Amino acid sequence: MFLAVVLSSCHRDDTVLSQSLALFHQAEEQYAAKQTNEAAESLGQALLLIEKGQPFSEKDLLKAQIQDLLGTIYWKHDLFEEALVLNRQAIETFRRGNEQAHLAKALRNAGRVMTSLQQTEEAKTYYEEALSLAQQLPDTTFMNEMLLEMANDLYLEGGDYDRAIQTATLALRDGADSGLGNLILGLSYYYLENDSLAINHLKQSLISEKPAIRASAYQALYYLSKEKGDFERSLAYYERYDEEKTLTDQEFRQEEMQRIKSDYNMQLQKLKMDADLKERNMHLYIIMAVFVALLAVMLLLLRQKALRGRLHEEEVKNQLELALKKNKVFVTALALSEQITASTLDFDLSQRDWDDFVELIDMVHGDFTKKLLERYPSLTKRDLQICCLAKQGFGNQVISILMNLQIDSFARQKSRIKRGKMNEPQEERSFEEIINEI
Repeated sequence: MFLAVVLSSCHRDDTVLSQSLALFHQAEEQYAAKQTNEAAESLGQALLLIEKGQPFSEKDLLKAQIQDLLGTIYWKHDLFEEALVLNRQAIETFRRGNEQAHLAKALRNAGRVMTSLQQTEEAKTYYEEALSLAQQLPDTTFMNEMLLEMANDLYLEGGDYDRAIQTATLALRDGADSGLGNLILGLSYYYLENDSLAINHLKQSLISEKPAIRASAYQALYYLSKEKGDFERSLAYYERYDEEKTLTDQEFRQEEMQRIKSDYNMQLQKLKMDADLKERNMHLYIIMAVFVALLAVMLLLLRQKALRGRLHEEEVKNQLELALKKNKVFVTALALSEQITASTLDFDLSQRDWDDFVELIDMVHGDFTKKLLERYPSLTKRDLQICCLAKQGFGNQVISILMNLQIDSFARQKSRIKRGKMNEPQEERSFEEIINEI
């Protein structure tokens, strides 16, 4: 019977390991496809599975890999403290198992977090140990990426331009990204006032496919030409910089919207993982406590969880409202509300600006436009824009200007929406009352 129990335990451990490993590989694929929320969920499930089994060397290694990848996802979502805890736990496990390749990557990830926390000396310690290990590995790509990170994030940002040049040159010699590498060299020489070398490397960085790198290079070339008095060339560089900056801003804007959505989902996912871990730990209290005491503890935990949930929802809503206040439609409407001048009237709103505004209104006000359409399905896209502006409390004059209508034409438009599409009698409720009850 003892043997049966042992075999059963071994089989269970093997099953847990295989299931956790499958979830980890699934998370790696999702992370590579930039599906960070799905990857975090898969990693959370793998951690819950693996922590149910007994300590086991292969499972310890897999757990550390899961923690390291999950830490990277947290870092990308600005959850730096949580990321650092996971990365450090992974580092300890990789050290015990003498897993040099995994340890090098975990050290690099911890260095990234420390850089984001502006703890430069600690970041250097992690990066330098990771670099020392990477030099013993055959992974040249990994080492080059890390060298460029150190050159840019540690040395260039920290003003150690000679060290930035040395590190970027080493990376380029081994086949690193020439666009970023030459940009780092060009900027370093620019700050060292070695104009000829700065221009040479900045021009070489223009082959990069990334608009942000090209924009930085053209900006530096513009300043160099301007300082030399070559105004014709500086103007040409500035025009190219402006073009690349526009492309960069478009990319950033798309990424920022995606990041807001991802952060929102990530926070909810993290809350769910914390709740799952707490629920798992509650089983220990069932064994040690009597029924009445356990019931009291459970009620207390549920109340605390509900309070944290409300606080978290308020925090997320505050973040979304902050994003809404940065939206171009909102900023334009606010400027018009404060003062109508030639300057505030000179605005240009794209369809993308309006789509972003409506989407943020839905996120702040709980799917506001979807509820409107469920109740009044004949509303058009333009009608919804008017409703969203009214929901934010903007007055008739501001909305009419944004909609490019005369004030009396806008009043008729509102009346048509209310009576024709909302089927509301003229005398009972105002347009704003209908909007604000949703």
